[in-house]
Amino acid sequence: MIRVLSKKAILTIIALVLVITLSGIGVSCGPSEPYQFLTYTDEANGFSIDYPQGWYIEHPKERPTIKVSIWSKRLGVDRACIMVTKESVSVQSLESYSELRMQHLAGTTKDYVSISTEELTIDDISAVKHTYTDINGTTTYKSMQVYLVDDGTGWLFGFACPKKSFDSYKSTFNTALNSFRLLK
Repeated sequence: MIRVLSKKAILTIIALVLVITLSGIGVSCGPSEPYQFLTYTDEANGFSIDYPQGWYIEHPKERPTIKVSIWSKRLGVDRACIMVTKESVSVQSLESYSELRMQHLAGTTKDYVSISTEELTIDDISAVKHTYTDINGTTTYKSMQVYLVDDGTGWLFGFACPKKSFDSYKSTFNTALNSFRLLK
């Protein structure tokens, strides 16, 4: 027996397919293909870092320790960010600086949850990488901060995006991080 679907049933099925397709179920907000990278060089602050072509460079005036922030989109939600900060520090050890920065996060960041902390080397300088989540507005972000101390200067590299797209940006963040160089 062949059963014919009514117009209403067909329209309902089409509407459901469109809703599922357009809602992005199971779709990440991250990049769909690998990026070409460009090099950002800041001679005045003595560093360079690679960033994805097509991302937007900003120099926040309201926070002078942030030397550059590089955004995946100019405006909107679900943006990824690469950030470099530089500050004079009174502590000389990487351990003290990284502890100070993580305590600051824990005390000032909404719904801060530490995920991991590990040691690494950036441009032949010892560093600490700290991964965590926090909430900004109604969005949960997953972030990495990498700390290093060189000659009385504390460097912080921030990498953040919505948690749902972190894995798709992870290689982009690692490429940027591994490209960082102090200009001497």
